[in-house]
Parts: sequence; C-alpha cells; structure tokens
Amino acid sequence: MANCVNCGRELPSFILGDQSDVCADCRKLRLAPAGVPTPVVYAPAPAAVRRRMPPITTALLSINVAVYVAMVLMGLSPIEPTSAALLKWGANWGPLSLGPQPWRLLVSNYLHGGLIHIGLNMWCLWNLGWLAEKIFDPWTYLLVYTFSGLTGSIASLWWHPMSVGVGASGAIFGLAGGLIAALYLGHLPIPKEAMRATLKSLVAFAGYNLFFGAVSKVIDNSAHVGGLLGGLAVGAFLAKHLMAPVDVRHRWRSVAAVASIVIVIAGFTEVRRVNDYVVPLQKGMQAFQKSQFDDSIRALEDARSKKPNDEATLFLLASAYIQKQDFAKAESLFKRVLEIDPESADAQFNLGLAQLKLGKYDDAIATLKRAVELNPKDADAQQALGEAYEAKNMPAEAQAAYAMSDRLKKSKEQ
Repeated sequence: MANCVNCGRELPSFILGDQSDVCADCRKLRLAPAGVPTPVVYAPAPAAVRRRMPPITTALLSINVAVYVAMVLMGLSPIEPTSAALLKWGANWGPLSLGPQPWRLLVSNYLHGGLIHIGLNMWCLWNLGWLAEKIFDPWTYLLVYTFSGLTGSIASLWWHPMSVGVGASGAIFGLAGGLIAALYLGHLPIPKEAMRATLKSLVAFAGYNLFFGAVSKVIDNSAHVGGLLGGLAVGAFLAKHLMAPVDVRHRWRSVAAVASIVIVIAGFTEVRRVNDYVVPLQKGMQAFQKSQFDDSIRALEDARSKKPNDEATLFLLASAYIQKQDFAKAESLFKRVLEIDPESADAQFNLGLAQLKLGKYDDAIATLKRAVELNPKDADAQQALGEAYEAKNMPAEAQAAYAMSDRLKKSKEQ
C-alpha cells in the first residue's frame, strides 16, 4: 500500500473520487516549507490504475474456479455432482467434520455443487470484492472472508449436521456483513449520498438472499446466517480503526485475528458437544450397510444415548433390531419414531412388519392399513397387509391385498 507523502502514514486501500498521495488529515491542511498554509491540488490517477484487477478477489475467484475445473476433469458432474463425490473432495459433513476431519470447515468453502452454484457465488464475490478491496486492506479482507466462511460452516453443522455442505456463500455473506458494519460504523471519507446508496444495496443483497434461502429447500441458509454474523462482528470490531495510523490498524487487526481463532475453536467445540451423536450414527450406518448388525446396534445405541430423540438414529436402530429378529425392541423404537413423525410411511410399514412377526395381527393390520394410506403405491406394504389378513383368517381381504401388491409391482416394472 502507498504512504502519505506528507506524514508517511499508510494510505487507505480505497479512495472514492480523485486519487491522492496524501492522507485525509493532511488534505485538510498542508504546510508549505515556510509553514504557510497552502491549498493542495490533486490530480486523478491514470485510468489504468483505477481499473486494475482487484488482487485478493481475483485470487479467491481463481482458486474457486480452479478447484471446480479440477473436480470436473476428475470426472465429477459439472452440473450436479453427487454428495458422495463432494465428500471425497472435502465437503462439510457432521460425521467427518465433527470427527477426525475438522479441516473440512475451511476446504468446503472452495467447493461448489455445479456450474450454476459456482457461477452465482463468483458473480457475487466479484461485485462485493471490488468494494471490499477499496475499504479493507488485504489482510483485513482475508480475515473477514475466512472467518465468515468458518462461522458459516459451523452454523451449518449446528443446524443440520447430517447434510453435506459446500460453497463460498458463507464467506461472501460475511464480506457483505463486514462492509455493512464498516460503512455504518466507520468514519470513512465517503460522501453521505454514496454511503447511503451503498449501504442500501448491501442490506438489500443480504435481505433478499436470506429470504430466498429461507423459502428454498436446497439452499443452506444456516451457512448464510452464520457467515453474515461473522462478517458483521469483525467489521464492527474494526470499523472505527480503518482510518487510523498503520500501526494502530495492525494492532487492532491482530487482536481481531486472535479473537476470531478463539471464537472458531469455541464455536466448533460447542457444536461438537451438541451434535456428538453424529459420529457414532455414521459408524452405525456403515456397519448396517455391511450387514454387521451387532456392530451397528452398538454404535447406534451410543448415538441414541447422546441424542435420544433423533429420528434417523431411532429408525436405523429399529431396522437393525429387525435384522437381528429382535422384533419387540424394533416395535418399541418404531413407535417412538411415529411419535416424532406420525406421517412416516416407512416407519408405519416396518412397525407393521414387527407386529406381524410378534403375532399381534390386529395391531399389524391397523398399522399396515395406515402405511398403505400414507403411501398407496407401496407394493411391499400391500403384501405385508395381505399376510396379516391371512394370519387372521380373512381370506377375501388377504386376496385383495395380494392382488393390489401384484398390480403395483407390475406397474413399477413397466
């Protein structure tokens, strides 16, 4: 960065209007050699200087694009890569991020789930980055961006730890938050009208995208909120010192960096404590897929002890008990799942199977009829219902259920 030719103070990284080699304080009054006040005339910088590429924004954008291109060249879908493929590249996911691979909190900020995803994010980064490089020095910019990306990842793990998360949007929202705080709280040499217009644009950007994320089922809005709050916090902390002498700014930025590290560690530790069930849940899922049902039950019971009312844990544990033919425990667990989600057709079906195996035919019939109501196209539920009717010596009803099951299976084959 350039320094003031009069007092030597480091110049801010942004200047709206005419460029200058003199700081704001020295602009007010510049002394001639004899100590007589004299007006100063400032000439605008050459057009090439004013239009130069923003280096930090360009570097961040290049890293994101390079990672995306590498993913595509390695065989990932350029439009909609699978969650499994994204996990191999470092996506944020509770069982891994909260377990042995916390580095995913950072790496996931540079991964994207397809061309549209990266296109939208990079367009926002480019526009916000231009403004950020005028207001923040490079290290402050990187601090706001990185801290916000991490707080976005932590918020995502807190809200839905079993979802796979990727993207730079948390960091981008953090840039917007940092800029809002800096413009609103900082004493920046910007005309009031320009300040109001820029703030209005930034607030509209954040508000619109948060609303859109809230109504969309495919957008990780928790990462947006976490990133925005992180950026607001750092921006507010540093806002009043953006125009301070260079040594003062460096000191406050160092404090902000240390505080950011402490906050990230504390937040990650708390989220890990709250969602510590996800690691044994994943172990149970893997064991179940390998038909290692004893190992699966041990891991899932551990997960249930940490979070007794998690629907996914209860459902999988009940399914493992069915595989072990412990139908009494399976029945109890599926009933608990239905207390949490009465509209779960899968839980109704599996509960009916457990009751059928236990010889509770009346209960099985009632449960399986409800499963068919919730999912009329479930051929397996119709088949099980026919078996329950047959066990109760109700041949007409059994025949009708079997016939319906056959029709559904043929329809699926076609």
